[in-house]
Amino acid sequence: MKRTPVNVAWRGSGAALAAALLLCLSGGPAAAAKLYPSAGTTSAAFLKLGAGARGVAMAGAFSGVPGDPFSIYWNPAGLAYQGADKGLAFFHNEYFQGLGQEFLAYSAPSARGGWGLGLNYFYTAKDLERRSGLNEADPLAPISPSEGKFGAYDVALSAGYGFRAGDGLALGGAVKFIRQSIDDETGAAPALDLGALRSFSWRGGEYTAGLAVLNLGPGIKFVSKSYPLPLTFKAGLSRRLDENGALAALELQKPVDNYPSVALGVEYPLTGRLALRSGYRYRLHGNELGAWSGFSAGAGVAFDRLTFDYAFTPFGVLGNSHRFSINLRFGAAKAAPAARAAPPPAPAGYRSFSFSVSPRPITISPRGVRYEFRAASPDCGISSMTFRVLLRGEAPAEVSLAEGAVSGELLAGFPPGVLPLKTWRAVALPGSVQGDISFVFKVPKQAAGAGRPVFLQRSGSEWLERPAAPAGEDAENYLFSATAPFADDYALGLRVGE
Repeated sequence: MKRTPVNVAWRGSGAALAAALLLCLSGGPAAAAKLYPSAGTTSAAFLKLGAGARGVAMAGAFSGVPGDPFSIYWNPAGLAYQGADKGLAFFHNEYFQGLGQEFLAYSAPSARGGWGLGLNYFYTAKDLERRSGLNEADPLAPISPSEGKFGAYDVALSAGYGFRAGDGLALGGAVKFIRQSIDDETGAAPALDLGALRSFSWRGGEYTAGLAVLNLGPGIKFVSKSYPLPLTFKAGLSRRLDENGALAALELQKPVDNYPSVALGVEYPLTGRLALRSGYRYRLHGNELGAWSGFSAGAGVAFDRLTFDYAFTPFGVLGNSHRFSINLRFGAAKAAPAARAAPPPAPAGYRSFSFSVSPRPITISPRGVRYEFRAASPDCGISSMTFRVLLRGEAPAEVSLAEGAVSGELLAGFPPGVLPLKTWRAVALPGSVQGDISFVFKVPKQAAGAGRPVFLQRSGSEWLERPAAPAGEDAENYLFSATAPFADDYALGLRVGE
C-alpha cells in the first residue's frame, strides 16, 4: 500500500515515542509492558519530552514545584513565583537516534506575579529518505527508489502569566501556537495550558500542591486528516524535607493517549551551591522500554545569578539522553544593604525593638538564597527568633518587632481564661518566611505565679494557642520557647485557674 507523505509527517514528528512503541510491538525488552489502546494516535508528541534539566532529573515530578525557570512548560502557575528578577533560560536535549530538542524560556515580574515566554523546538537530522511508494505493488521490486533526503521539525511558541490570588494560592495560564513540518507538509494548531499551585502548612511541614492541564486544543490537521494533541492532566505535591533545603516531589499524570503514571523526584543540596537529583516514573502496566527507562538522575550548580543543570535519562536499546540547561537572572535593582537602617516606626501604642541578625545561607536556587536567621534582642519580651527566609539581594543585619499591650480589637477572640500580658507585631521581617518561626520569650518572675504562660498566634479574628516549653531563666524572667507560623500578631498570656 502506498505510504503518503502525510503519514510519515505526523509519525516522524514524534519519532522518539513512535520508535519506543514499535520496539514494544516487536517483542523487544519491553514486550511485557501493556500498550494503551490508542497509543501513538496524538500529534505533537514532542510536547511530552520535558524542559529544563532540573525537572527532567526529578523524573518530571514538577507540576507541584513553584518558581522554576521552566514553569511555563511544567505548570504556568509557577510563573507567579519568579521573584523580582527577569530570567533567561536555555535547555538542550541531546536525544537518542540523532533527535534533538531546544527550549528557550524568558520570564519577567509583574505586580502580582510574572510573565513568561517559551520556545520549544524539536528536530531530526536531514537524513530521512524520500520514497514515492509507487513500487509497493510490484512483487519483484516492492521498494521504491530513493528520491533524496529530507528532515522534520516541530515548534511551539508559548506566552503565559501566573499571579498570586491570595492565601497561598497561585493561578496561571499559557497560550501556545504549535507547528509541525516534515519535508513540504505542515500542520498547525493553537493550544492552552492551565495551572494552579497552593502552598500550605501541615504537621510542621511546608507543602505546595499543584494541578495542571496541558495541551488543550483542537488538534493538528495534515492535508485532510486531524490528529488530537497530547492532552495531559497532572497533580503534584512537593515538600522541603529539612533545614538543608532537600526537596521531595510526587506527581500523578494521565495523558489522553496512555495509561496513568506516578513519578517521585528528590533534590538534595550537598552544599549551598551543589545539588544532586534523581527520580523515577512508573507507568501503570509497565514502562514501555522496560523498568530502567523510568529512572533519571542529574546535578545542578548554582551561583549568585547563574545556574547550570544536567540530567541523564536512559531509553534501553534506543540509547541514552543527555540534557543540559543554563538559567540566568538579571535586571532587578540590587537591594541596598540594611545593615544600620533605622527600623520602621512602630504602630500607635507600640514600642519598636531592633533585633541583630546572624544570617546563615542554606541553599541558592533560581528563586533566591534561602537563609536561616537567628535574631536576638536583649530588651524585647521576645528575646530571640529563629526562622528561614527566601531572599533576593543581601541579607539585612537587623529586623524589627513592635511590642505593646493587648487592647482594642486584639482582645476580640482572646481565649477565655487567659489573662493578656503583651502583644507583638512584625514591623520588618525580610523576604518570604519559610515554615514556622521559633521564639524564645520572657515571662516576668513576679507575674509567673498568676498562671501558666501561653504563647498565642493571631489567625484572622481568633487567637490560637501554641505549646510553650521552659527554656531557662535570667535574673528577672523565666524563659519559654514556642513555635508558630508567620503571622501579623503574637501575644503572651497567663492561663489562670489551673
